[in-house]
Amino acid sequence: MKINHFLASVSVSTIVLLIACNKSTDDPTPTTSAATVTALTCASVTFSGTPQANAAFTGTATVPYTGGNGVAYSAGSGIASTGVTGLTATLAAGTLASGTGSVTYAISGTPSASGTAAFAISLGGQSCTLSLTVSAASSSSGTGTVWSMDTDIAAIVAAAEAFKATLTSSQVASAQYTYTVAQAKLWSNLPQSLYKGRVGLASSTFSTAQWTAFYNLLKVATGTGANEGSEEYTGIIDADDYLRANGGDSGYGSGNYYIGFLGTPSTTGLWCLQIGGHHGTIIYTYSGGKMTGGTPSFRSTEPYPTWTSTNTGKTIQPMVQETAAFANFMKSLSTTELATAKRSAAQNDLIVGPQKDGSFPTTKTGVKAGNLTTAQKDLLLAAIKTYVDDLDDKAAAAVLAKYKSELDETYVSYYGGTTMAAQGDYLLIDGPSVWIEWSMQGGIIIKNGVHPHSVWRDRKSDYGGN
Repeated sequence: MKINHFLASVSVSTIVLLIACNKSTDDPTPTTSAATVTALTCASVTFSGTPQANAAFTGTATVPYTGGNGVAYSAGSGIASTGVTGLTATLAAGTLASGTGSVTYAISGTPSASGTAAFAISLGGQSCTLSLTVSAASSSSGTGTVWSMDTDIAAIVAAAEAFKATLTSSQVASAQYTYTVAQAKLWSNLPQSLYKGRVGLASSTFSTAQWTAFYNLLKVATGTGANEGSEEYTGIIDADDYLRANGGDSGYGSGNYYIGFLGTPSTTGLWCLQIGGHHGTIIYTYSGGKMTGGTPSFRSTEPYPTWTSTNTGKTIQPMVQETAAFANFMKSLSTTELATAKRSAAQNDLIVGPQKDGSFPTTKTGVKAGNLTTAQKDLLLAAIKTYVDDLDDKAAAAVLAKYKSELDETYVSYYGGTTMAAQGDYLLIDGPSVWIEWSMQGGIIIKNGVHPHSVWRDRKSDYGGN
């Protein structure tokens, strides 16, 4: 589940400036009085997402500080934006480092217009003004075609019905919706404490039998490969339990995942299986017995790359294969090809991430796969396969064949290092249809660590092309 300046037809990118202010005696963000910092390092702030006027938005602002005293602080109250209204910034609870660290504000809402949204924030006796430039909406583009892929539809519908059969009537009412694209778009990469708009039935209500039926549905609807599909998503859920046990608030944990059926599961009709939580989003659309969409698909884990499960004691590593595939491809590029692929500026998070539907750039940059050797193309296709293989095996084969047929018109660009394992590393695969982003972020709960934000989208078939 994660620079636009070169795009002529895309709106002005968000520029976030945190301007340090004097200590405020009227602190709008509640913090524990004993928690103090000596300075907020506003010039080093990182942020995610790009808000657009009149479009729902969720994102974060990560604010570095110095002189932390190691004391816990509570979540803040929502701070309404001024200037451009409609957005709210909320401090996530945490514990200050003893010295240098960072805090995270969740920003959500629907900006009323383009312009600047301002938030007056405070932390540990220091204050800043967060100024967020909201751009106008940009349009989607691409030359790909909408999916209509063979899939194991009968088995998927049977597993969905078997899961629903374990639910109480009130649980069914929470899980079952009429199909609308608006409902399908309600997803985020934020923990439940910072984003409460997810669709469906909360996993916190599951009995043991319901968990078993849920995992069986996940197994049938997704891929069977090692660290792909069902195994990958199960690992993502496990990571949230690890975060909950290692300093995360109640918004983390396996009980904060949701499952929704948008439309009634059917071998003939239009419906969507949506499973979502902090670092994993599945949005699979079916119509007429075919899979018409397997994206957007968000994947991430924190911790990263591996950890020992607090549930099973086993080593979990659901996303190491993506990192390895990217690194193998990057190693194959010559010095000249790397220079062509290198982006002109850092990309701090995903361009077309959560709440950024349809904002694909119209101009492709980077190294063109059609100019690469057969061996290099094979490595690029192998990297794409680590995402496509999250689908059920039959659909994955069909989608990969489609992307392979379009590979010569696919571009790759990057920023940072070539291992894709260090903070600040970024990679984009941009084809006629396929769109894959990888952005390595700093740790949020696991301080001094890293974790990836990654999204797979399809220029024509997000949400089944609806």
